[in-house]
Amino acid sequence: MILFGRKAKEGFTLMELMVYIAIAGIVALIAGQAFSNSTNFRIRIDNMVKANQEAENIATIFKDDVEQLGTKSAQGAGNSFVTVSNKIYMDPANADNSKKDSSSFSITQDADGFSDLTFRRTRYDDEGHYQAIESIHWYVEDHILKRSCSILERADGYTLPNDDPCAGSGENNEPTPVDMATGVFEFNVEAARPGTTEDAAIMFPKDGSDRFLLYPRTDASVEYGKNFTGFHLDILDEGSSIMLSQFWANYENKEDNLDDAILTAGLQKVNQGIALGWTETLESNWEENCLKYGALTFKPDTVYELSFEITSQASKDRSSNFVPGKDHMSVGFRQSTTKDYAKKGTTIILPDFLFYPPLDNNMGDGAGKRVMRFTVPEKVENVCIAFTFAFYSPLAALGQVTIKDLKVKQVATANYKFDHFNTEDASNIREKKNVKALKLKLQVSRGVKNGGKGETGDINMVIPIPSNGTGD
Repeated sequence: MILFGRKAKEGFTLMELMVYIAIAGIVALIAGQAFSNSTNFRIRIDNMVKANQEAENIATIFKDDVEQLGTKSAQGAGNSFVTVSNKIYMDPANADNSKKDSSSFSITQDADGFSDLTFRRTRYDDEGHYQAIESIHWYVEDHILKRSCSILERADGYTLPNDDPCAGSGENNEPTPVDMATGVFEFNVEAARPGTTEDAAIMFPKDGSDRFLLYPRTDASVEYGKNFTGFHLDILDEGSSIMLSQFWANYENKEDNLDDAILTAGLQKVNQGIALGWTETLESNWEENCLKYGALTFKPDTVYELSFEITSQASKDRSSNFVPGKDHMSVGFRQSTTKDYAKKGTTIILPDFLFYPPLDNNMGDGAGKRVMRFTVPEKVENVCIAFTFAFYSPLAALGQVTIKDLKVKQVATANYKFDHFNTEDASNIREKKNVKALKLKLQVSRGVKNGGKGETGDINMVIPIPSNGTGD
C-alpha cells in the first residue's frame, strides 16, 4: 500500500504491543494460578491420604496393644491355667480399702490435653506360658506419639532379649521410647462406664441352661388377619431343641394351582409358639406363661441379639417346598395388651424377622444358624419370643422344623457408654476393675503450615478390654 508516495511500515504500534503484553500477562497469570491450585490440590490430597493411612496404621497397632490389657491367665502344668502375679493390677493391696485399684490401667491428662495411658499385661511364650509382667506407656511429647515399655516382674530363668523394646538402656537403664507418629494433634483415651459384661449378657433362657419350651398359642386373637391353632411339639436333647410338626394347612387340596386351593379368609389360621424358659408347670394361657416363664425387658440405646439354629430332618424336611410370598416363617416378640386375658389383646413388638429356608446350606434344606440384632426406640417390658408359621403350599405344612439353641442376649461390646467417666477420681477407683472398653480418638496431621493443622486423618475407635479386673 502506498501512502503519499511511500510504502507504509509494517508492524505493531506501541499501544497494540502493550495491549498484547497485558493480555499475555493475564493469560500467564491465570494459567500459573490454575497450575498452582492444581499442585496445591494434589499436595493436599497426598497429605490427606498419608494422614489417614498413618492414623489407621497407628490405631491398629494401638488396638492390638491395648486389647491385651490385664491378661493374667497362663498355661500351667498339663492343661491347667494359673493366675500370674498381683503386679498385673495397679494397686490391689492399698491399706485404704477405698483406694484399692484392681484394674490394670491408668489414664491421666497432660498439660496440653493429651491422654497419658499406662497399662499392664502378661507376656507369654509361644505355648502360653508366663514370661513376664510388662507395663506399657503411650503418651505425646511435642506432637509426637510415643510408646515405651518396661518389665515389672519376670519368670525364673526368663532373660529379656537385648533388642527387646522393653530392654533398658542409658544411665538409669530406662527403656527407650519409640516414636509411633508425628504431627499428632489429638490423642484421647476414654474409659467406658462400668456396665454389661459378657457373663451377664444372656437374657434367655434365664436359668443359664440351654433348655426352653415353645408353648402353642391357640387363642382367638387375630394376627396377619388369621386366627391361631396348635401344632405338635417334640422335646429333643433334654430341652435344648424343639421339633415342630403338624402345622395348619391353609389349603383345601393338593392341586398345583394354589390360588384355587387356598382357604377363604375366615378359615385361614397360623401356628405360633411362645418361647418359655424350662418349666415343669404351665398355666392355661400364653399370657400368664409369658409373664411367669419367658418375659423379657428391652431398653433403648442397647443392642440385643436373638439367635437360634434350624436343623434338618432330611426327607421329612419339606422346607425346600417353601413358596416365598405365600408361606410364612418368622420370629419376633409379642406382648399382651391387657390383663383381661379373655379379651386376648396382643401387641407386636418390632417387625418380625423372616427366617424362611433355604439360606446358605448346600443341600437346600434350610438348615443353619439365624442371628438377628436389634434395638428398641423406647423401653418395653414383659414381651416374649414368638415363632410364627403360616403355610399355603401343599407340601411345606407337612414338614418338620427343629429350633435349637434359642438365645437372647445383650451385645456387651456394642453397649459401652462413654460419658467422661473419670477413672482416676477417688470415688471411681474401686470401679475401674469393671471397665471393659476404652475409646480412642486420634488425629494425625500432614502438611502443617503457618501454625495450622494441615490435612488430618481422624480415628474414633472403641476397644474392648475384657481381661481388665479384678483382684478383689
